[in-house]
Amino acid sequence: MNILIVGGSRGIGKAIAAELVKSGHSVLITGRNKETLERTRGQLGENAQAFAMDVTREADAKALAEYVEEHFPVDGVVLSAAQFPKPETKTSVTEPEAEELSSILEANVTANYRLIRLLLPHLKTRKDPRVVIIGSTSGIRQDKGGVYGISKWALASYAYNLRDELKGLGIGVSLINPGGTFTETRVKHGEEDRSLLESSDFGILVEALFRMSPQTVLERVDMRPLAGDTY
Repeated sequence: MNILIVGGSRGIGKAIAAELVKSGHSVLITGRNKETLERTRGQLGENAQAFAMDVTREADAKALAEYVEEHFPVDGVVLSAAQFPKPETKTSVTEPEAEELSSILEANVTANYRLIRLLLPHLKTRKDPRVVIIGSTSGIRQDKGGVYGISKWALASYAYNLRDELKGLGIGVSLINPGGTFTETRVKHGEEDRSLLESSDFGILVEALFRMSPQTVLERVDMRPLAGDTY
């Protein structure tokens, strides 16, 4: 399969791309930083392509949709790009400026909404396509989510409605909610540190999803560290 991974140069998106390539799929990864994107593409190997873009820019989203139509017909889309809040006020919904909330909503909700609208005419032509949306456990709990949590609650609502609207077209939509996860910015405190999830776990899950029968859909999966979310 050909699978587009938006936000595939780092973190969970990169781990998903690596597992899919290992299983024989071809991936198209996107990211804003060209240097990071090309380094990841090189690590993934010959079955990976890269497309530099800022998902919040409409012109970039349109260019990506055109590239997909002409050069990389996709069977699946993984929406993994996200903007995170300022660390010093990340759990508050009274301290951040309204502009920060607007920026996060644009990156985490509106950009995904726009991109799926642009890709939908293409997806309708594919056989048993799937859309995978990476949410967050901040979008299912009711405390300390801050402005990031607001965006992920909104993203979850979008995912549920998209699932319902696209099922008649044979397009499966899945929402995966990660808890705290080890990435480039949240590193282990030694080899025995098990406080957070491994990003590779999401690669395993998404790769399995693309092997499932077309009539099966994972509507929502919540993944947390064994000891519970770190707030």
